[in-house]
Order: sequence, then C-alpha cells, then structure tokens
Amino acid sequence: MSSPLPVLVVGGGPVGLAASVELARFGVPSVLLEQRERTSWHPKTRNFNTRTMEIARGWGPSVYQRLRGIDIPAGWKSPIRFFDTLTGEQTGQIESRGFLGPGPRVSPAPPVMSSQNLVEEILWDAALATGLVDLRFGHRVTRVSPGEPAVEVVDPSGAMYTISGSALVAADGADSLVRRRLGIVLNGEQAVNHFVNCSFRADLESRIGDQTGVLLYVGGAKAAGVFQPLDARGHWLTQIPVPQESWESDSHTAEWCTQWIRDGSGAHDLEVEVLSVGKWRMNATIADRFLSGRIVLCGDAAHQFPPTGGLGVNTGLQGMHNAMWKLALCVRGIADWSLLDTYDAERRPPAKTAVEQSLANFRNLVRISVSMMYGTDAGLTPDEVIKATYRYGNHLGIELGTRYVSAAVIPDGTTAPPVDDPYADYLPSAAPGCRAPHVWLGRGDGRLSTLDLFGPCFTLLTTVEGQGWREALPTLRRDVPLAAFAVGSPGLEDDEDAFINLYDIKPTGAVLVRPDGHVAWRTPGVADDPGAELEVALTRLLGRSPFTL
Repeated sequence: MSSPLPVLVVGGGPVGLAASVELARFGVPSVLLEQRERTSWHPKTRNFNTRTMEIARGWGPSVYQRLRGIDIPAGWKSPIRFFDTLTGEQTGQIESRGFLGPGPRVSPAPPVMSSQNLVEEILWDAALATGLVDLRFGHRVTRVSPGEPAVEVVDPSGAMYTISGSALVAADGADSLVRRRLGIVLNGEQAVNHFVNCSFRADLESRIGDQTGVLLYVGGAKAAGVFQPLDARGHWLTQIPVPQESWESDSHTAEWCTQWIRDGSGAHDLEVEVLSVGKWRMNATIADRFLSGRIVLCGDAAHQFPPTGGLGVNTGLQGMHNAMWKLALCVRGIADWSLLDTYDAERRPPAKTAVEQSLANFRNLVRISVSMMYGTDAGLTPDEVIKATYRYGNHLGIELGTRYVSAAVIPDGTTAPPVDDPYADYLPSAAPGCRAPHVWLGRGDGRLSTLDLFGPCFTLLTTVEGQGWREALPTLRRDVPLAAFAVGSPGLEDDEDAFINLYDIKPTGAVLVRPDGHVAWRTPGVADDPGAELEVALTRLLGRSPFTL
C-alpha cells in the first residue's frame, strides 16, 4: 500500500496539536497550519479533566508526566469562594471537589489545573518528537476548497501556496475559517457575555492566607469578577465581565487591569506585573454538522461552551480523540470511509446536550453568585440551588458516562446502570458504547490500569480461561491493528476478580475495545468459533465488506 498524503490540520491550539499527535500514533503524517507565529502567549483555559488526562496517558510518559508536573496544588482546586474583596469579608462558598477528580478507584488519571499556554508548549514538543508532524506556525490559511481537503496558505514571507491532503481537520477555533467557508451553520446563543482577562503576577497568596480556592469571586463597589490561581506561586488570571460596547473598545489596558486587580483584591499597595491582556466572548453553540466529506470539525470550530466546569477544551480534545482513530484507519485503507460518519453520530448529540446544560448551569450559578456576594434572592428553589452548585464541580457523567450509539458499536442488548443526574454522576459500565472501565491489574509497584492496555489498535480483553479468543487472532487478517491481553496472566493479575465483575462477563467471555477506549463489542462467554465471531465483529465495526477483511 502506498503511503497516504498527510492529513492537513488547520489550527495549532491544544486540539489541533493533539490531533497531530493522535494521528502520529497510528503512523499517519500530518501538516499543521497555524497562523500564529508561536503557541499561545495567554493562559486561556485552565482545567484539563480526568477523561482528558486518561487520553494524555496514551501519548506516553514524557507527555503525561510533564502535564502532571504543571498541576496546581490540590488546596487550590476547591472551594469556590465569594468575597467583597479578596482581603475583605468572605460572603459564601461552594465546594468543588470534582476538580480533584473521582479518585483512583474510578480512574488512574487525576485532572490537571494549569494554563493552556503551558499545555500547548508540551504538545508542540510531543508533535515534533513523533517525526510525523510538519509544524508550520506563521502559515495562514486563506481559502478552503469546498468539500475537498485542500487549502491555500500564505507563509511568513507573504508567499502563497496550495496544499492538499488525504483529509482535513478543522481545529481553527470559534471563528473557524474552514467552517465558514463550508457554509456550516452554528446553532445556539452567541455573545452571551463579554469578558476581559488579564494574566499577571502578584503576591496574592500571602494576602489571602488559608482562603485558597479554585475560583475567587469578588463583588465590591469598584471591581466585580473572578480571580483564578494558575500555579499557587504568584501567577494569576482574572475574568472581568464588561458591557459589549466597552469590550469592543481598546480601553482595557495594562494600567486599567492593574487598577482593577488592586480594587478587587482590596490591596491598594499590591505590586502587579501584567503579563498579557486578552478578551473573549462567551458563546453556547454547536455546528449543525461535524463533517463535510473528508473535512472534520473539532474543538471550538465544532462547539463552544460557557466556562462552567471547564468543558470547552475537554470536550474538544475528547471529540478529537473519537475522530482521529477513525480518520487514521480510513486514510490507511483499513476501514471504509463510512466509519468516519460515526464521529458526527457519536459526538454531536451529547455535545449539543452538554452545551445546553452548561449554559443553564452558568445562568443559575450567576444568580447564586450574585446572591452570595450581595445577599439578594437567587430566585431558585432549594433543589435548583443544590443541583446547580453540585454540578459546578461535578461533571463525571459528561466526562466518563457518555454511551455511544452508532455503526461503530455492536449492541448486546444490555443497558448502562442508571444515575440520578447524567450530567454529574457516573457509574462504570462495560456495555458496548461505554468507556471501558478502569481496573487496577498486577501487584505492588507493577500495577497498571486496564486503560494502559489500550493503544492505537483494537484491544481484545479476556481472562486466562478465555484462551480460545486469543488463539483465534492469528486467523484474522493482519491489516487490522489488534492487540490481546489475558487478565490473570503474569503482570496482569486480578486477585479480586474485579475485571470480570466490572466488565460483566464470564471467565470465558471477551470484550473488544476500540482505539478510543470505548467498548465496541462484548460477549459473555465462549463461542463455537471465536475467530469467525471476531472476524464478523471487526468487519461490521470497520464498515467493510466481508470479502475485504
């Protein structure tokens, strides 16, 4: 088979960089086109949640451990506090322990809270290290061929060139040129709120003492907004709501921000070093489709979230993760291109629901915040207050509980366990379409998670009593990337039988996990012809004719 043309990735933010890293895991080269000269200069988003960090484990220890190393100390992840000024009176607080993660029984990967600019530096290094990513920063896409993975680009010298690829990933942000050129419509609410944010250094930590938290709201007469700690060592970010007319002006200078910081902190002698000033407009939108031929929309190009719970970048990365394995197998000729259609089928409906729920949560939390800071009535019932505050820091249902229904999943007639709040709550399930649950395997210092077994391939999980499934693998066509592991074998010991209990199979059963860590197929026990059954399953999952597998 001849080498495929590289995939074009438009946009060099966290989603675009991660898309190139993911494609490289499958041996697919890419050309990344980013109009900025360098990675982000501004912190932007902070929260990289549990599911995102599970995905990052797949990028190797050099990436995962670096991301872990930029995490803020746990004492700064909860609660959310409300003040008149930071050094003044605290008027209320909301626990937000969800930012600490669900714990090692649910996932091996705690969330990370840091700065997007640091994350982008790490991902840039990771992309370069693959040897399969052509990083072209300072290259601006000016035209997109309708329905084709081809673009016109202006390079840093001003010269124009055209480049074609085997496919195109549009990760070029909320104002996506690719999306607009394709005529893909955004549905939802735009310009809900307008914010100025300022990255700065100041010794606020010594001023607030033990009143640490993930979000520190202030509502004084001179300054209202949020202080966000970035490293617990003097680096901070503000979120300052302003009217649209003011937002559209050039009035928010470093001097303006310095005064706001002093007024909001109540420390008028505070030494402030402004590092950067940015502004953003809050949207709650979703594209009416995520695909146009071989062009794939990811991240903010596909959907835009209110900041509640930090779902924006995480949903973008997790959607990208869903799309890239499918795109890679299609580009390599292993799967039919119909497999890529399941990206829209699997990711757009839950993203739409999440956007709508996130906007409702944001509005309720604004009312609660105003109530806590100014002593007014929030206008919500006690149950609505409890639900809104609980959802702020708890969104495991959105992170881990999404169950896919598409042609890339073979149902077995079972249902996932019900939860009280699908947005916030999660119960592990290995029903087809669900995220394959985390189980610790091995003993002592050699323990690893079932999630660590999932690579750029389908993964067959059995026990040592299901040997027939593994023995059938050599009978299958080897162009389909496939790994197999027997739980209970050396280094994969499961002394408490957690695997068969949580995955709900007999010791002779088997589970086939997709490259994105979701269950594709499950059978509770032994089959008369394991090879034939696996062959039928893979043929169906890849959208291929039985005669081509």
